[in-house]
Amino acid sequence: MVPVPPVLAFRAFCDLDRLLHRDIYAEAAWIEGAPWRMGSRLRYVVQKPVAAVVSALVSSSDPPYSVTLLNHGLGITAEQQVTFHAQSGDSTKARILVEARGTSREISEGDVQHAIEFLAHDALDTMTPLCDEFAGRMAES
Repeated sequence: MVPVPPVLAFRAFCDLDRLLHRDIYAEAAWIEGAPWRMGSRLRYVVQKPVAAVVSALVSSSDPPYSVTLLNHGLGITAEQQVTFHAQSGDSTKARILVEARGTSREISEGDVQHAIEFLAHDALDTMTPLCDEFAGRMAES
């Protein structure tokens, strides 16, 4: 739960800079299309919990309520659905649901599961400071 309406929670999620400079992602960049539009492509270079290059395709986008990505890396395809639901008091519940298919030749199934969970939690956790900043600005105005 973050202390801002969905439009600001979605904006925080869309800020790829929040993922960088923490030794988890070496790169997070758009490589094709307009950011967060259906058909656009992202490239993530993950350092931790396991080194990987992940290509992502935006398969659906309904700002500020949802975005779905198809992620490909290490032999795994993972559909990632991110939703933003308004709650009382100008707050938003953000959820990530990931469904993974495939088998990696590089790492074990357990390590794949751990990496997916780690990165999904990190994606949500890194939104919180930005949302707190947005909430502070809202309180000032």
